[in-house]
Amino acid sequence: MSRPAAQADASNVYGYFGEQRNRGLELSAFGEVQRGLRGIVSASFVDAKLTETARGLYQGNDAAGVPDKTFSAGLDWDTPWIPGLSLNGRAIYTSGSFLNAANSAKFDSWTRLDIGARYRTVIAGKPVVFRANVENLMNKNYWLTTGTYVTVGTPRTFVLSASIDL
Repeated sequence: MSRPAAQADASNVYGYFGEQRNRGLELSAFGEVQRGLRGIVSASFVDAKLTETARGLYQGNDAAGVPDKTFSAGLDWDTPWIPGLSLNGRAIYTSGSFLNAANSAKFDSWTRLDIGARYRTVIAGKPVVFRANVENLMNKNYWLTTGTYVTVGTPRTFVLSASIDL
């Protein structure tokens, strides 16, 4: 896949002056591993190169904000001792990526762990689901990058929710 690449030109004006080529492979699988245990895994491998750049200065460099590898895996398990209670966990890995077309600034790779629980029940004849999740369980500091856009990854976050079918 080719797409426009944002970069600074000779007069230091930032815009879409080049082209980025992304080649890669993305794999995913999901399903019930055994009764009451569901899983999902994914992996992507991307070779993102700058194929056209202003004055050819960064030709062949890695494209900014595109990690070479990402992996994720998650499990959701229905506990046998409390009907309606399910526990889940997820791991996400993202390799480092460059911030700029010159490839002079690179962000480190990061791994994040999430855990959670879900409880399905019936209240007043209506199906209700309660959820409790902890995202970034280990409170890992990391950067999320897309192109030249950078934001701080979410710190440890607790999320509680409930839903009801009417």
